[in-house]
Amino acid sequence: MKILLYCKNTEAHRRALDITLEQAKAFGASVDLVSCVSEKDKMPLEVLEKAEKKLKDYVEQTFAPASIPCRTKVLVSAFSSGEELVKYAESNQIDTIIMSIQKRSRLGKMFFGSNTQKLLHEAPCKVITIT
Repeated sequence: MKILLYCKNTEAHRRALDITLEQAKAFGASVDLVSCVSEKDKMPLEVLEKAEKKLKDYVEQTFAPASIPCRTKVLVSAFSSGEELVKYAESNQIDTIIMSIQKRSRLGKMFFGSNTQKLLHEAPCKVITIT
């Protein structure tokens, strides 16, 4: 089993990380930690290096001590993060995507962000969202 954890800079990300760890232990899964960087960022090299360091820190602090196989990938694209994550999940035979989403009002929950919408509608596997 392969789990993709979409690493975002949100409050709920820590909970998503904990759930990914629990799922990986329970199912003997490997984990792909994935972050997305836009080509449009003003300093893409600095942004890319920062994202890579953050992912490696997660591996060293969380997954390595638990002996969970884990690899990291920073996706750089002009497309939306949602599109890139769908492509990544398809090409890497991902079984489950886990991601945090921002808390919203009751009405706002009906209209997730465009990346979340894309994943929920087009992902080739199940998607678990964490608030």
